[in-house]
Amino acid sequence: MWSDRETEQDCLGYLSYVAVLADVCTHEGIAPLTLGIFGSWGSGKTSLMRMLEERIAEAKAEGTIKTLWFNAWRYEGREEAQSALIHAIIAKLSDEKTLLDETKEIINRLKDGASVLKLAKFIGKTAVTMTPNIDEFVDCFRLESEKIAETMEQFDSDFRELLQKVGIERIVVFIDDLDRCSSEKVIETFETIKLFLNTPECTFVIGADSAKIEQAVGEIYNVADDKRRKDYLEKIVQIPFSIPEQNLQDIACYVGMLIIGQHLDETAWRRLIEDRPSFYEAGEKIGEALSAWPKANEVFFGDDLDRVVNELADVLPYVNSLARGLRGNPRQIKRFLNILALRRRLADVNRLDVKPELLIKLGVLEYVWESFFNTVAETVDPETGGSELIDELAKASERGLSATSDSELLTEALQSPGLLEYLVTEPRLSGDIDLRPYLFLAQTSLSRGRAPTIVPADEAARELAQRVESSDRLRSKTAAKQAAAQEGSVASAVVRVLTTDLPGAADVRSITNMITGLGVICTRHPEQYGPALTAIEKVDAKRSDAIAVAGLAVLNDAESRGVELPEGLRERFSKGSKIAEALAPSRKGRKRPPRS
Repeated sequence: MWSDRETEQDCLGYLSYVAVLADVCTHEGIAPLTLGIFGSWGSGKTSLMRMLEERIAEAKAEGTIKTLWFNAWRYEGREEAQSALIHAIIAKLSDEKTLLDETKEIINRLKDGASVLKLAKFIGKTAVTMTPNIDEFVDCFRLESEKIAETMEQFDSDFRELLQKVGIERIVVFIDDLDRCSSEKVIETFETIKLFLNTPECTFVIGADSAKIEQAVGEIYNVADDKRRKDYLEKIVQIPFSIPEQNLQDIACYVGMLIIGQHLDETAWRRLIEDRPSFYEAGEKIGEALSAWPKANEVFFGDDLDRVVNELADVLPYVNSLARGLRGNPRQIKRFLNILALRRRLADVNRLDVKPELLIKLGVLEYVWESFFNTVAETVDPETGGSELIDELAKASERGLSATSDSELLTEALQSPGLLEYLVTEPRLSGDIDLRPYLFLAQTSLSRGRAPTIVPADEAARELAQRVESSDRLRSKTAAKQAAAQEGSVASAVVRVLTTDLPGAADVRSITNMITGLGVICTRHPEQYGPALTAIEKVDAKRSDAIAVAGLAVLNDAESRGVELPEGLRERFSKGSKIAEALAPSRKGRKRPPRS
């Protein structure tokens, strides 16, 4: 299993970026500087920043460069977030130093003299124009202490003097999780950063989703124009660096190294990192190169060698499924692999026959297309485990893409971006695959958000009957199969609901589906033909050919099982409909079943 936290183990090839970014952060010619590490949730921003922090700290071991990690989200909901950032910077500069009285006085002025919260609110009013209102500026200091100078230059001067006296050439402040904060806190943090942007010794490294930052600008300053939002961000962030998107090779390498790495100690990890370029040299055979590494370095694994080889064999051949579904997001991949490992263990304990490739395929389907996966689980055939919805999608793919269908479920699935393409790529999903063991393993996810209650039989019957009554052909058909698979009392309750609702139904498709559904249930529970035929007898067969054909199919099946039909019922459903007449068996030579 893998931790969801950031890591300094470079499975993503970030070290090449880190080397360049470290030089940028400490370059004298471009300070003061704000570097933005931009990327979506889970893309690896924090891991890259941790590696960057370590690289800078190692390069300047003599202590002339200080690094500070500040998690902005920790102060969400607290009024003193801006004050905390300034106090953290000052504390970092003054730790482990024997300070002269003069230095202590500077620190006291910076800590106690400046009303940081009021100063931040004042700056916020002029954030877009960057033009201060001197009267408000002076007031926000004067109210706090008579010792504070009346200009911004005094703050800059005190801070520069402090840096000189403690012998610091550069302080690099890493601000993480800013995009998890409220819009107000995002802007307040940026305004606090601006206090230090006149000081060449300061570098800020901000990890965030740039879209969230621009959204915060729009909300706080009521700026609708995208260009103005970007302009604001550019005033603060001089150098943006966006996390590159992972391609198929990157994902294969990441997954393989994660699987191998969980069995390694620190020394072996370093060897694996050193060998990372060789995996890429294998090109399309990167999976084979990763699979061969444990065998070539078996000294690192001991008794775990066979286990890691098997784990790689179960996952690496199907990385394409991960790539298509999870889009290479490192955190999503870690989470997915944890879920996969848990389900494998559950499958072993419960002795379930599951295929690794389908476990991955269906896991991605559940993760990315959750609504569709839940629908498949709801409509699966309880007898075979097959999915008629997946079967119909496969047929739609063979016929050529279509955006509409006579089933709303099918139409919605066809219009879901990327879903059909994912289903038909190898390993291909088809309607005849038994999904029951996979749905058993997924049941904890399927039940999330629902109260764990025991549903009474009558309520379960009502829910099934409502789905049978649906105007959606697929939903109704699969619900009828599920009702037919129930034990006798539940099936009887479903029929009771259907036969009560059928005479008053108005929608032609619903009536057709209800009649068909009754036929499906009666096939498994022949004792229900009596109430079913009584209800069908009340239906106007002339309303549509669909109703007539559905009714006649039930009558034919009932009669073939020796059930006596009400007098004249067959004629009512076959007469006037050419389709029904064609389906009706010739009365010539047909023996009437004996009366029971």
